[in-house]
Amino acid sequence: MIDFWKIVKEYRVGDVVQRFAPGTGGFALSPFVGRVTAVHRGLGVLDVQFPYGNDRVFADDIVKVNADVSSWLPPSLADNTYLGYDTQKARLMWASAAKVWRTTGLPEGFHRDLAHVWSKGASEVSAYDMIWRKYASLGATDGDMKDEIQKFYRVSRNFIDLRIQQHAEKTAAYWAAANRQYRATSGDIDSRKPSCPKCGTNMRKTTYKMDKGARVRLFACPKDLFLLKQADLLGPEGEAVEW
Repeated sequence: MIDFWKIVKEYRVGDVVQRFAPGTGGFALSPFVGRVTAVHRGLGVLDVQFPYGNDRVFADDIVKVNADVSSWLPPSLADNTYLGYDTQKARLMWASAAKVWRTTGLPEGFHRDLAHVWSKGASEVSAYDMIWRKYASLGATDGDMKDEIQKFYRVSRNFIDLRIQQHAEKTAAYWAAANRQYRATSGDIDSRKPSCPKCGTNMRKTTYKMDKGARVRLFACPKDLFLLKQADLLGPEGEAVEW
């Protein structure tokens, strides 16, 4: 069981966050950010201002990020009312992103609407169907819209890969140290879905590609991206387990 009341205490008004994509099991992150506007500790939820409006979300639906991540996101979503930037800093940070995203050829509001349908769990194809009619009538070409939507969803998936890589690199020395293994419960062994040592969520198997092509089998928590080498998760008595 997820303790929303405990997780929500980690957030403060003004924190910059990304949200997990609905229906992906936590393996996609929003290609846009939001700013926490209110923390309701008694309810275990937060209010977050996203580019398309304010949403009330559970604490495990979002992840706190460095505000500088915005330099990789669509420039049309550069809105200091939700980023919390001063105008000059925002302009400088988004200059590099303008080289990646379409800043001409798509009407104003395209990326905001795309962010909104993404947050509702729409697939890439559904997102195109949902916003095509409106923006085709405003002069956007079919090719421009398809290309930008594909890019938007690809960036969403890549953000998760990036976070897993960062966490793996940060924890590599820790797991290499002596006596740093975890022990699974008998329930973990029976279900083959061990619980995250940090939050208790069922972890999922994944593979991380290390240097020189070597691959390390990991367990990854879909909620907080806690990573654990499968070889470092032992049985209840300290025995090795073939996961």
